[in-house]
Amino acid sequence: MIKHFEVAKVVREKIAKITGELTTGQLNKIPEGFRNNIAWHIGHIVVSTEALCYLRSGVSLEKNIPHINDYQNGSVPKPVIGAEEIQYFLNRLQASLNEITADYQKGAFTTFQPYATMTFGIEMTNMETVFEMSAYHDTLHFGHIQAMRKLV
Repeated sequence: MIKHFEVAKVVREKIAKITGELTTGQLNKIPEGFRNNIAWHIGHIVVSTEALCYLRSGVSLEKNIPHINDYQNGSVPKPVIGAEEIQYFLNRLQASLNEITADYQKGAFTTFQPYATMTFGIEMTNMETVFEMSAYHDTLHFGHIQAMRKLV
């Protein structure tokens, strides 16, 4: 499990680095042919992992995951995602993984409601598969961010 989150941490560090020099306007621009913008992808990465880990495991069904409705699967970006919200998610890229890792090491995640990914239809049946898929998920969105960065 930890190995997969190590991969996700590296990918998220790269995301923070390559987006750090972009303006709020660039982060909000939806390039032609795309459905979302870079800011949305950053928020989606954070929200998706937190939701899978905490809500699907039943650890904290009441966990407050800010902006979950704005960044969950199937959502589209708000007309403008403000600089403060973008910074919140840039800060959460690493912080959320650290919190999830600490909770995992404490044995917090003992059950999991199975969930199949929308992209590939791969079923996650336990936390270890969630952590593995999170690394792939983050990498997929990193690719979108890299492509978009060249167009904004």
